[in-house]
Amino acid sequence: MITIPAHFFVPIVSTTMNKLILPVALALLAPAAIAQCGQPGPGAVSYGDGDDFIANAGTGIDMGFAFQMGAASYQFIHPSSNGFCYLSDGTPVYTDSDYTPAEADMAAGEPRVAVLWDDLTLLAGVGELWVDTSVGGQCTVTWADVVLYGETTTFWMQCTLFSSGQVDFSFSSDAYQTTESIVGISPGNGIVQPPSFDLSSQAPSASDMTHELFPGGSLDLVGQLLTLIPTSPGYVPVLGSPGCATSVAYGTGCISVPDARYELFSATTGGATAPDIMASGTTITFLRTGAEYTVLDSIPGTYLAPSANAVLVTATDDAFGVVALSQPMPVPGGVTNNLQVCSNGYIHMTDNAPGTADYSPSAAEFEAFVDPTICGPWYDWSPNQAGQIVAEEVNGVVYVTWDGVQPYNGTGTDTFQYQFELASGNCTIVFDNMSFSGNFAWHEVLFGLTPGTAVAAESTDWSAELPNTVRIGDVGSDPLKLESTSGPTIAGTWDLTTTNIDPVSPVAITFFGTPAQAPLPLSVIGFNAPGCDLLLGSVSSALQALASGGSATLSLQIPINPNLAGQSVAAQSLCLTLLNPGNVLVSNGVLGTVGN
Repeated sequence: MITIPAHFFVPIVSTTMNKLILPVALALLAPAAIAQCGQPGPGAVSYGDGDDFIANAGTGIDMGFAFQMGAASYQFIHPSSNGFCYLSDGTPVYTDSDYTPAEADMAAGEPRVAVLWDDLTLLAGVGELWVDTSVGGQCTVTWADVVLYGETTTFWMQCTLFSSGQVDFSFSSDAYQTTESIVGISPGNGIVQPPSFDLSSQAPSASDMTHELFPGGSLDLVGQLLTLIPTSPGYVPVLGSPGCATSVAYGTGCISVPDARYELFSATTGGATAPDIMASGTTITFLRTGAEYTVLDSIPGTYLAPSANAVLVTATDDAFGVVALSQPMPVPGGVTNNLQVCSNGYIHMTDNAPGTADYSPSAAEFEAFVDPTICGPWYDWSPNQAGQIVAEEVNGVVYVTWDGVQPYNGTGTDTFQYQFELASGNCTIVFDNMSFSGNFAWHEVLFGLTPGTAVAAESTDWSAELPNTVRIGDVGSDPLKLESTSGPTIAGTWDLTTTNIDPVSPVAITFFGTPAQAPLPLSVIGFNAPGCDLLLGSVSSALQALASGGSATLSLQIPINPNLAGQSVAAQSLCLTLLNPGNVLVSNGVLGTVGN
């Protein structure tokens, strides 16, 4: 029976209720304008993608109003892919997209508004430059999914010009720069160049050229709305929230059970010394428990020297030999009557005929194995040079032994042994005398197990993992996951989807509250669920949704209340399980911020 301590629960609200009361205090926000948060408005026009270009082939775009800058006014805008806009009376055609930000150019050149003047690119099929003049008295330019030149990490930024002469700049929370950038405004035409101005100081400037030169990696405006209010001369910079709705995942869910684990030991860490988990005298055990393996290095093992009854498996380099079993042995997906033994140290536990005997292990090839395979380890051994690979069965255990086999182009020999217990499917690997003396600059060593056709393979550090219980499932089990593709917006809906729900759980329960300062193990509230953490600092409400196909979605309507803008709420889901003694799994957390 699955039981949950009653003190864990708060009242659960039925999902038929379509109002979400956010459990946080309300605060008034009064930004100068509602930012579009990286999304072009419905009346926006796309001017394409690319590198180093001016929108509309350099011909000015009519904003529909006169924008006052200093002593002059301009009605046409010429956005550059490099994060700034020229302004004009509509006569000139600008072709210099100018990817090198310079204060002198801002002072001497054309009138310019720089939201983030840098060497930027709008990658084809990824980024796009938009201009929206559909709202009277304002013009918004959006650099959607822009990247720094030569990089692939995208972010967005926007600037809005108003007929009052005000300018709003907004930046995504992941905006960044790595070389000098400029943010600001200038009438150009030979204005006396003032020094760089700290825009975040929110102090009045004295020049119509109000700008800040940011050294690489110093942009302090990310995730903010910067408003420049004209004072003729100069501007007053005001910082605020852009009012963007966001959903940010934090922490991790439980329990993740990979369906393959491996470590690839690099060629630079070996030589005459065995990789750390396979030194002489060590033992690693794979216990077949239900539909998974438990891996341990704490059970002592005994090497059984081959007897006169041992039979040769293969004496050929880069070859397979078949070991027939006296009874079927449990393996992932069923049973096997044979072991396909590769001279290079790995064994396919299957009746299927093997493919090429591979002497050079790689992670990709390991993950591509289609049959249950144990690599204990996979390395380039050459039984044709020295030693032999033999097998024998003693009291229901099949012993497959590399007996003094020399690695390819090596000077030493290696002796290790697989011990397969036929009734249980357990496998013990005993390392008797190891040198790994082959050409290590050429070949690597891989240790691991896969049930075949892995979908959740995991690279691991065995020496760090083995002091704990290590599990490898026949079928990978991803952790319980909570996600949202968009943030909560006023008068909109916020969809929260819980996935990877255990089939035994009919529902997912999503709890709402404040984020925890640090993860706390569920044991603090009475659950014996190792690896599962509480990610909420407080809980004020909960909603449940029916699970179908391992997934459940809550669609929450956000009230029409402008006071909610900028407020945040954290969420974490829970489902029932048989995977741990506490019978619960919990997800990662999601922090949602209400936006316009």
